[in-house]
Amino acid sequence: MPEEIKTAQTTVDTEVDSHADVDTTKDDVNDVEFTDTPGEPQGGTTATKETGTTQTKEQNSENARRRREAERQAELERAKAAVREQTIIETLGGKNPYTNEEMKDHADVEEYLAMREIAKNGGDPLSDYSKFQKQKERERVEQADKAAKEKEWYRKDQEDFATKHPEVNLQTLIQDPQFQKFASGKVGVLPLSEIYEGFIEVVTEYEKKAKAMAKQMLANQKASPGSLSSTNPTDSGYFTKEQVQKMTQAEVHENYDKIRASMRKWK
Repeated sequence: MPEEIKTAQTTVDTEVDSHADVDTTKDDVNDVEFTDTPGEPQGGTTATKETGTTQTKEQNSENARRRREAERQAELERAKAAVREQTIIETLGGKNPYTNEEMKDHADVEEYLAMREIAKNGGDPLSDYSKFQKQKERERVEQADKAAKEKEWYRKDQEDFATKHPEVNLQTLIQDPQFQKFASGKVGVLPLSEIYEGFIEVVTEYEKKAKAMAKQMLANQKASPGSLSSTNPTDSGYFTKEQVQKMTQAEVHENYDKIRASMRKWK
C-alpha cells in the first residue's frame, strides 16, 4: 500500500476518534437507555396497538416522552455523523487517496470508508470494491428480512396472548417489575402466553407457601405455653417459667415481685 495512503488512514483514524463524541447541540442531552418492553421487539409497534388494550393517561404521556427523546437522540446522532464526515473530508484534503477523486458529501465518505475497510482486510480497494458492495447489500437485505420476520413474530405472539388472556391488560403486565424479572431472557424465545402462565404458576405457588407458613407460625404461637402474646399470670396468679423466659427486660422489672413469688412454685 502506498505510504501516503497509510499516512492518510492513520491521520483520519486519529482525527475521527477525537471528534467521535462531539455534541453539536446547545442543550444538555442525557443519553437514555431504552429497555426492551417484554413482548415488544426493538423499534416495534406498541403492545396496545397490537392487542387493543387501553392505555392510561400516564402511559400515553410516558410513551410520548420516549418518542420525543428517541427523536432527539436520532437528531443528535445525525449531527455527530455530519461532523465526523466533514472531519474525514478535511483531514484527507478533500480527496479520496485511493481514487484521487474529490470528496464532497456522504456518498464520497462512504466510498472511501468501504475502500479503507477492503485495504485493511488485505484486498484491493479498486478492483474489489464492486464485490465488497454486493456483499454489503446482501447482508443488508438479509438483516432487513430477519427484522421483518421478527416483527411479524412479535405481532402474532401478542395477538395470540390477547386471544388466550383477554382479561389481562398487557401494557400493565409488562410494566410489572416482578413480571419483568421473571420474563428476562424469555421474551422473543418463548410465546408471551407461556411466559405469563409460568409467571402465574410461580406467584400462586409462592402465595400458597406464604399462607401455609403464616398459618403454621400462628399455630405454633398458640400451642406454646406462655406465648409472647401474653405475659399475664396464669389462673393461679403465678407466672410459669416459660412465660418469664419470654419476657423483655422491662417486663421482668415491672413484674419482679410476682416473678419471685412464682419461682417458689417452680419444680
